[in-house]
Amino acid sequence: MSIRIPENIVLCIDASRSMYRSDYTPSRLSCSIKAFKTLVEERLSEDPATTFAIVKYSDSYKKVLDFSSLKDELFDALDNLKYQGASPLGEALAYSIKLLIEELRKMAAKPPRIVLISDGNYTTSAADPVKMARLAKGLNIKIDTFRLGEVSHLNILKRLSDLSGGRYYYNNDLDSLIESAKNLAKDNLKPSGSSSKPPTENPAFLRKIAANLLRVQDLTKDQESRIKQIRGVADYKKCSICFSDQDPETKASFFLTGRFCPNCNSPFHVHCLAGWASSQDDPKLQRSGTVRCPHCFYLLKIPTEVTQVKRLKAYKGTQMNIEVDKTKSKTFFAQKLNTSYLGDEAFYNSCPVCNMIFEEDEDIIKCGNKDCGVLYHEECFKELDDSHCKNCGKKLKLE
Repeated sequence: MSIRIPENIVLCIDASRSMYRSDYTPSRLSCSIKAFKTLVEERLSEDPATTFAIVKYSDSYKKVLDFSSLKDELFDALDNLKYQGASPLGEALAYSIKLLIEELRKMAAKPPRIVLISDGNYTTSAADPVKMARLAKGLNIKIDTFRLGEVSHLNILKRLSDLSGGRYYYNNDLDSLIESAKNLAKDNLKPSGSSSKPPTENPAFLRKIAANLLRVQDLTKDQESRIKQIRGVADYKKCSICFSDQDPETKASFFLTGRFCPNCNSPFHVHCLAGWASSQDDPKLQRSGTVRCPHCFYLLKIPTEVTQVKRLKAYKGTQMNIEVDKTKSKTFFAQKLNTSYLGDEAFYNSCPVCNMIFEEDEDIIKCGNKDCGVLYHEECFKELDDSHCKNCGKKLKLE
């Protein structure tokens, strides 16, 4: 038995002058619009929870429509597309990725996807399409491509799909283009017993996509005016957790340690927000150094300087607790391993010395006590007090 997995899909469409050609009757762009309409209609008929955004690129890129699952709204936006200019493909992909990252930061985020339709002609620009495809792969964003027109020796669309793990379709007429759209519409059908974990379960991924907090000096005039309007002039620089201007931990003013959520503009002291993060029962967020905004639940990145202070305090506190076990400690052999060998055991845990996550293809040390098995960064292992495990207190000797 299979189930459908709703997705957030950016429909990225080439609307440059070369899409005006009539080798696809009545034109390449008209056929592309029909294909996207087929994809939308077929997907929403089976899975109304999937949402689509539309990005077009010609002289420049533009968001035509934000994420929506309303068929009529999507069709109207597609019908109003016009031919214009050249094709900055790299910038369009970069902007599509940005839209998907903003959705991934929200609660209950859906798997992301980009569907690109083009004749493959594009102008060189600051954003390299190949680099954008590699970035998409790192964010688990597939780029599916529909290719129209003659195929050149440099098939950029196929390369984008290959790099990101998406599908590539070459279509030489409208009928095959429509069939390809129908095929892709069914691609969110997954086996019900699938054990693959979504990327949002991975602390390293969460840290990568989390939004940076805004400082007071980072606010635009419009943002500052909006916050003052909502919270009042007297309160817009008061933390919404401790309800004070002064940071309770550093005693500094809000201008120094205050930050704003970039999504809802709620104000916080960074230390208050870090304390809020520690009080939440979500190990993934704690290991990744991220937190959900208490007001809008947007995924936020806790500044590294705050996590460093917290790690130092945790390290000093644990040092005192280890003393109890030293006299009766049995020696165990610790193993040097690579995270690629351990898989999820490494990627879904953190080092007890620095409380930070592990990276891909990184050498690490594993406690030899089978009842413990905690993992350390190599440099953190050297910081252990007389080589005693911070987790179980046993004496460790590296093999």
